[in-house]
Amino acid sequence: MKALVDKRIREEEFNYLLEKLKLDIILIEPSKQVYPEISAHSDIFYAKIDNQIYCSPNAKYIETNFIIGKEPVKYKYPEDVKYNVCQIGKYVIGSKYVDEKLKDKVNVLVNQGYTKCNIAVTGENSCITSDVGIYEKLKDLGMDVLLLQTDNIALLDENNEISEMHGFIGGASALIGDTFVLFGDIEYLSKENRENLLEHIEKHNLKFKDFKYLKIVDYGGIITYE
Repeated sequence: MKALVDKRIREEEFNYLLEKLKLDIILIEPSKQVYPEISAHSDIFYAKIDNQIYCSPNAKYIETNFIIGKEPVKYKYPEDVKYNVCQIGKYVIGSKYVDEKLKDKVNVLVNQGYTKCNIAVTGENSCITSDVGIYEKLKDLGMDVLLLQTDNIALLDENNEISEMHGFIGGASALIGDTFVLFGDIEYLSKENRENLLEHIEKHNLKFKDFKYLKIVDYGGIITYE
């Protein structure tokens, strides 16, 4: 299985994805088309819907079977969220800012432009989010949603150092098969958030992997495909 991953991922995380989860990793080069913190994030340049990959025309990596969108990703919000879409089962969640090629695919409209950044999928009818609006909308659809408010998820700046900006739970994690991967040490979360996250993971029969002593970093998640 191929995986689109931020080039700035740390060695321990990279080796786990490669050696333990057996992913064919494609490292995304940072782009100057958006601000440094999201410059190599897969959830900014790509969207996966029904096993089809959609991508921005200015994505650094494009395969022949990708569907190229109409609008390129640009520096400022909301022009940087054209492909920030998340699918959970039959629902495709996105904002009014998505690219024209995705508009007909989105069947759950939310106000949060950074939709995928804010959602960590945990099953066909479950997820974790840090956005109250997304939480309420998906709860109304009957999903099992954990609202996890965090302000200690990091982003990386142009020097690969911790930025002053904060990241999101969706971008700091990935569901690979039956394993929920958190990019960093769960101990950086508050006790309540740790307990709620692990309870949710166990409830949905998932394995859990984190990386001890590493700060939790938002890499834009991982997009996998065959």
